[in-house]
Amino acid sequence: MSVNSINPSAMIQGYTDFIVRRAWTILLVSLLVTGLSVIAITQLSVSTKLEALMPETAPSVIALNGILDKTSSFASIQIVAKSNNPHTSLQYIRDIQAVIDNHEWVSSSQYFEDISVIEKHKLLLADTRELLDLEQDLDTRIGVEIARNIASASNVPVTIELRENSIKGNSSNPINGTFDEVINELEGNPETIRHFASEDKLTTALVIWPGKGLTSLADAKRMVIDTQAAIDALGTNAYGDGLRVEVAGRIKNKVAQFDAIISDAKTSLGGAVLLIILLLFVGYRRIAAIPCIILPLLTGLLWTLGITALCLGALNLITVFLVLILFGLGIDFGIHNFSRYLEMRNQGEGLDAALVVVIGHTGPASMIAAVTSALGFLVLLLTDFRAFVEFGFIAGMGLIIVFICMYTIFPALLVVGNSWMQFAVKLPITLSTNTIPAAPAKVSTVSIFALTAILLAGAGYAAMGLEFEKNFKNLEAERTAEHQWAAAESKRVFPGGHDRAVLALPNWSELAAVSAYFEQLINNDTLTPTIDKVSSILNYLPDPVIQGQRLAVIHRLRDRVDEFASYDPENADKAKRYVDISELQLDQLPPALRRAYVSVDKTQDYLLYIYNGVSMDDADLAREFYNDAANIHVAGKSYSSASEGFIFVEMIAMMKSDAIKAITLVIITTALLVLLFFRSLAAMYIVLLPPLAGVVLTLGLMVITGQSLSIINMVVLPSLVGIAVDNSIHIYHRFKAAGYAADIDEIMHTTGRAALLTTITTLVSFGGLTTASMAGLRSMGYLAITGFICCMLFTWFLTPALLRRRLKRLNTHQLREHYAN
Repeated sequence: MSVNSINPSAMIQGYTDFIVRRAWTILLVSLLVTGLSVIAITQLSVSTKLEALMPETAPSVIALNGILDKTSSFASIQIVAKSNNPHTSLQYIRDIQAVIDNHEWVSSSQYFEDISVIEKHKLLLADTRELLDLEQDLDTRIGVEIARNIASASNVPVTIELRENSIKGNSSNPINGTFDEVINELEGNPETIRHFASEDKLTTALVIWPGKGLTSLADAKRMVIDTQAAIDALGTNAYGDGLRVEVAGRIKNKVAQFDAIISDAKTSLGGAVLLIILLLFVGYRRIAAIPCIILPLLTGLLWTLGITALCLGALNLITVFLVLILFGLGIDFGIHNFSRYLEMRNQGEGLDAALVVVIGHTGPASMIAAVTSALGFLVLLLTDFRAFVEFGFIAGMGLIIVFICMYTIFPALLVVGNSWMQFAVKLPITLSTNTIPAAPAKVSTVSIFALTAILLAGAGYAAMGLEFEKNFKNLEAERTAEHQWAAAESKRVFPGGHDRAVLALPNWSELAAVSAYFEQLINNDTLTPTIDKVSSILNYLPDPVIQGQRLAVIHRLRDRVDEFASYDPENADKAKRYVDISELQLDQLPPALRRAYVSVDKTQDYLLYIYNGVSMDDADLAREFYNDAANIHVAGKSYSSASEGFIFVEMIAMMKSDAIKAITLVIITTALLVLLFFRSLAAMYIVLLPPLAGVVLTLGLMVITGQSLSIINMVVLPSLVGIAVDNSIHIYHRFKAAGYAADIDEIMHTTGRAALLTTITTLVSFGGLTTASMAGLRSMGYLAITGFICCMLFTWFLTPALLRRRLKRLNTHQLREHYAN
């Protein structure tokens, strides 16, 4: 191709001249913008919270945020100590508490509860009916004792009745019943201190509550680091007895998940970059290919993250991996550009002429691909699922930014490095003729279409069985051995766990009404029970009216015990401690109980805990618990309880509905844009069919191989469409430019080869995820590898078959017009 045959437009020539003249200026300005982006990125945070994936208006998110405002946090840090001697474990916890309490972030810490007031008021927590039975039994016992004393003096059986006290007794009646059982329970030293220990007392835990407002990830990391440092400083050797100490608790879990995510992201991205650099070097055999392709891409990614920091402020569990996805999407532009640039230089064209072809010929195809893919992502802003919205915003914006970098920084680098690049010696590797299918005969084309139809029919049928991942724990990172041990020991100390819903109620009457509602539901729902129990301050502090009723009985019992003292002074003395009580007040309860059941804000709301009776790991069972406990109506009022499990339930439902909506929007937007750019239904059909066929085959293979869609891996699907459509657009654009004389084999050897290389680099980008510690990332890697291979196969075999069919029809139409004229 000669320079004269290029015939560039004035705009393209002018832009090329500007790049050549101002190359250093462009690079310096881009360096300045990159510096500003890096400053902004330092303020970018990463949220591992489930609620960060949901819209703020979601009922479960509103409920959870409301509860968090009242409780400060559900989260705590636990120091778990286990030894062969209960005294050793307990002594260590006492010592470490003295160390950890010196940190300013510690609001309070405790390894025991002072339950003396509850122990003393245990009769007040008994049912009124039980107290009346106890009173009747004590009256009977007093009557029997009096009758026996009289009978002993008179040697005859005696029956008495003290009408003033309503006491009756017969000297022949046996003495047993409720009062004896109560006395038996009271024998020995009453428990006034309850340690946070396992049943065998070998494991003891210290629970550390952070101060109000310390809920950020940075705060959590600092707390875990400080706690571990305190453990390391104190040491365990001096205690002996096989003492082992680890950190547990929700804050530890949060930090561990974050560390795993960041580690996986760094490893995957770093490994992908190194492998892609190697691929670029092997593919082009030119060192210059690496900075020319990688530097504009990395610059675009940094600009994208900078804007994300300014607009969103944080990444979530899904968008944190967008850098990897954008790396795979954005490198396509660089590979297509560099391949076309080398093609022109190896044909003898100079720098300016080669840049004109890259900007004027490859540029429009890249622009169509960029705009199509970007808008395909941006339409996700129309969905409700916040994770999709933020993913679409960052991905769409990022693609446009990378495209801009590829057509400003990329050519500027070529200009600056032109004197160092030689084109007469080092030629790019080209695939041999045998690696690309020759123009097949009619039977071969029909065979490809027939095989495609069979594959799509089978895959489509299999895809109907595709399921969503129902267990969020199957997406989490694997815990270290130390973390698993700590979690298991913590479970032995606190067997109740954290799977519960919380409801805040403004006053005592509503607390009693809602508690009664759930108690009735538990009693009535025997077929499909989902609620195990409810717990509130009512379990420790009865309603004042009920307290009054019970205290009346207890005070009568006190009088009876005084009367009984002369007959059984030992048991009477034991009983006096429990009957000589007054009304129990909220401020008399242990601080740990008040923290658990009364909100910390000014409202002083009462907290009701609803414990699930089914596993929250199963989304179907969690949905049943959600239906029973999330939203209730009692006495004309509506209440919404909060739980992280409820967020996951709503997330699954929203994700299912929005997934179909998102994929439909992406396909429709992509189809309309391709139709707009190429102004041909045939072009839209040729460009879209291979990517969509690849996606359908991918979904079918997911079912066959036992994979499932999840909130993490499903973002790969629009990426599949974006990258495969990008390749199809470049191939078709080259085909359209060649016109009736198009050489399909030549197009596949050049543009097709670049498309193959872009797919391989993308496979490498995602391939590193298959070794991630986070199961959700591994599933993303497996899905990406499956999907990109499927799309590549259809692009490589179906696209040329479609182009040959299209070329044959165009030539037939041209011949008809020729003979008609």
